[in-house]
Amino acid sequence: MATNQHAIAGLCQEGDALVAAGCALKAAACYTTAFKTHVASTVAHMRSLDASNFVKVVSALEGWLDGEEDVQRSMDGLNKGLAAVFLSMLCPNNLSASLFKMESILQRADHSSEEIFARCSALLNSKGQPNPTGSRRLILELTRALAGLLSEPESPRALQLYLKAFQKHRSECVRLLRSRQAHHLPKILKAFSEQMHNCLDLSGSTQTEHKTFDIVNKSSLQASEILEFLEAVSPDDPNVRKWQGEFLLSLGKFEEGAEAFSHALELCGPQRDKKEGNMDESATCKVKPAENKASALVGRAAANFSIGGRANEVCRDLGEAFAIHPATARQQFQRLFSNNGTGTAARVLLRQQAERGLSGYRETVLARPDLRSTEGVELLDPVIAQLRTLCHLEPDGGGRELRVRLADCLLLRGEVREALSISSQLAAAGPTQQSYQNTVQVLCGYARLLSNDHQGALEDFQAVIEHRAPHPSSCVRALCGRGLLRMMAGSHYLTALDYLTASGLQPQETAFTVRCLIPWNSRGLLCTVLLEQGRVMLESVGDKGSGPLSQQEQEAPSAHGKDSLAPSKNGCPGGVHALAGLLMELQPGTDAPQILTADALYQLGRVEEAYRLLLSIEQHTTTRSPILARLALLQLHRGFLYDANQLLKKLIQCGDTSCLRPLLAVAAQKDCVLMEKHCYTASKRILSAQRDEGAIREAVAYLSIAIMASGGEATDSLLERAKCYALLGQRKTAIFDFSAILKDHPEHVPALWGRALTYLTLNQQKECTQDILAALRVDPEAVTQDILSVRDRGRKLMCEWLLQCCRESLCQAVAADKVAGEEHLQEACSVGAALLKIDVTCRVQLFTCGRCLDRSPGRAVLRPGGVWWRRVSRTSWAPPRGWPWLLRESPQFWTSCFFLSALHTGNVSHKRRARKRVGRLSRASGRVLCRCCPWQCTPWTGRSCSTSASVPPASPAWASTREPWPT
Repeated sequence: MATNQHAIAGLCQEGDALVAAGCALKAAACYTTAFKTHVASTVAHMRSLDASNFVKVVSALEGWLDGEEDVQRSMDGLNKGLAAVFLSMLCPNNLSASLFKMESILQRADHSSEEIFARCSALLNSKGQPNPTGSRRLILELTRALAGLLSEPESPRALQLYLKAFQKHRSECVRLLRSRQAHHLPKILKAFSEQMHNCLDLSGSTQTEHKTFDIVNKSSLQASEILEFLEAVSPDDPNVRKWQGEFLLSLGKFEEGAEAFSHALELCGPQRDKKEGNMDESATCKVKPAENKASALVGRAAANFSIGGRANEVCRDLGEAFAIHPATARQQFQRLFSNNGTGTAARVLLRQQAERGLSGYRETVLARPDLRSTEGVELLDPVIAQLRTLCHLEPDGGGRELRVRLADCLLLRGEVREALSISSQLAAAGPTQQSYQNTVQVLCGYARLLSNDHQGALEDFQAVIEHRAPHPSSCVRALCGRGLLRMMAGSHYLTALDYLTASGLQPQETAFTVRCLIPWNSRGLLCTVLLEQGRVMLESVGDKGSGPLSQQEQEAPSAHGKDSLAPSKNGCPGGVHALAGLLMELQPGTDAPQILTADALYQLGRVEEAYRLLLSIEQHTTTRSPILARLALLQLHRGFLYDANQLLKKLIQCGDTSCLRPLLAVAAQKDCVLMEKHCYTASKRILSAQRDEGAIREAVAYLSIAIMASGGEATDSLLERAKCYALLGQRKTAIFDFSAILKDHPEHVPALWGRALTYLTLNQQKECTQDILAALRVDPEAVTQDILSVRDRGRKLMCEWLLQCCRESLCQAVAADKVAGEEHLQEACSVGAALLKIDVTCRVQLFTCGRCLDRSPGRAVLRPGGVWWRRVSRTSWAPPRGWPWLLRESPQFWTSCFFLSALHTGNVSHKRRARKRVGRLSRASGRVLCRCCPWQCTPWTGRSCSTSASVPPASPAWASTREPWPT
């Protein structure tokens, strides 16, 4: 106890020293600490102070309770409640202590708020005591207003007191509210916000061409004063900015209102919302950030809608608002767009903007330079948002038409699951709701296709196509989808038929479907398949002689009306033309679709259009050969031969004539004949003018074109080209062309002779001999003349090969049976006859072929000239039976054989006649057999040798064998 007394005394003495030194704040802290230890002693000591020091301590305590910043820093660590009690003990009616006590009571409970309100009113209206002034009076007014708010929350009395105090001291009032009533600030703002809702009755009126909003005062409070108060107390509250915007809308200040809503949206950021969320759970209106933002967006949309000319901004804000929080956005929309048809006008605007956005997306898609690109898909986002907004604004969640459009846009955007969900719900609707059924089935089909449910997609597409009255656009989309499935299954021709039909119905819709609904990684393959099948269809139209359609055939489809699409399904030139137009739109700037279009126009008889199209392609293409070939054919068709010849020269200079094959496959027979004749004539003209290597090569190019134009059947062109190849030293190629002729015309003598000469230059004896023999069978006279026209060295080599062939044939005839022997003898006869006409030396070699006697028991056979003779009697020989034609074919040969027979038999009369005939032959040739030794060949001397003519010499060693005659 004594220790406490000493401590109290020490604190009081310290306080006295501080007061004397002028540190009243620290002295007040020492006195308060002593008061906490012992109340009575401290109060007694304070009352013993002189008046000036006592006033200083009281003022310091009042400043601390009033919340002055300097005093707050000096009193850190002490309890304000203790100071208020201490001050009340020193001055029982002290206003600062009373205010602090009342504020403390209001913070803990609301049941004493009416008493506090009365106490504050009494203090403010007291006549016996001096009225409080300055900040204490303002604090007292704010305390009374707070007590009134807590006692009667729904009464505007407290709000009026707050506004009255705010109007007198704006900045001070805001400071005191944030410092002394921070705990109750959310309740105060809530009360003002509710009052703001009561004050603002937004009813649109069309006083001018713009929409305006009127204020209806349901209380004595003014909305402008409330907004000023809220803006000053909570300037960063998005709700305050939102109410400000609504108030400005009600005044017709649409620009300022839009700016206020924009400011509110800036304040709706996540960081700001998170910071304000820590103030109190019951924030201004207990509105979540999403709801705040949605409400502000709808408000700004209303402001922009009233301004006019800002349709994009209005629809964007509405779409974003309904995407964030549909319920709040719908409620706010009904508040701001519910008067004088503004809601209907806003819905119409949303629908128009959605249609405009979808049209812009279609234009962007159709203008894509790259087929696999997804450019412009982001344009669907606002369209989808607008359609969803319209669905939210409808009482039943949107009509069937709106949901069909929404599913379509979602499918185009790539939201397959949501699109499938909506379209499946629409497809499962009752029989009373069957509108847009084809469109719904198509949407289901593509959603299933993109979800890899190919069978279900095919069933949906087939149902649309087989419908009794299908919707045109839906039918086109179904055909494209079914064509894609067929392509995946490998049925390329059926794929082309589907796309051909679709492009004939609606080409632009078909192109749009391919660019949007077909997966991007399948579009390139699809175009390639369509291009190939289109050319196949074009080549298979009619026979080769059909060519361009006549005028009656062109007018025929138009006379059938709706049935004019039927030929397109069968692949007529009209259908291929539509398919080619689709490919041109899908692949702009590519040559292949344009060339296919030109070919289709040519077959349709629209030659001038095809010519103009090809001219336009030639100006910018890098592959000129297909264009030049088609231009040349068209010029021939039109009769401009000079232009056609110049174009063919350019084509030949390009060095690529293989492009003629697909062209000639679709060309008319008469145009092919024109091309063949023109090129053949040009080649003959070139070869007749000069024979240098360049001219020959140019002639070969023309002849190649002529051969392709005839389908490989131009015999004259093949023969000329083979000769040109032989002149160029390309003997193997020449043999190939000769063989091509002989494949269809095996008895073509010029081809046989040309190939024989080529084999001769290659020193291929067997092949050369076979070709000459084949030619001799057909036309021996012509072949003989051709052999005689060959130079000496080649002719001699050819004669040697033929002579050896003749010997081999005679030997084979002896060894073979009767029928085969006749064939070999016939061949030998023809060869021998030709050789006898060619050269005398060949005659001598034939005469001196030799003999061979068969020493078989019972018969003897002589083989003069390599031919077997039979013995008729002991002294006579005769040729084989049944071969009298051999004597007619080659009498000189058989004369020599008869002479040999006479020598061996000793028949004098036969010997004389044979010698006479040999003499005649000898004088003609200058080299002949010796009359007495016919198997020896000596120069003609007119004298016989010394050998006895009656005794034939002994047979040589090879006579007893049946081997071929040695060469």
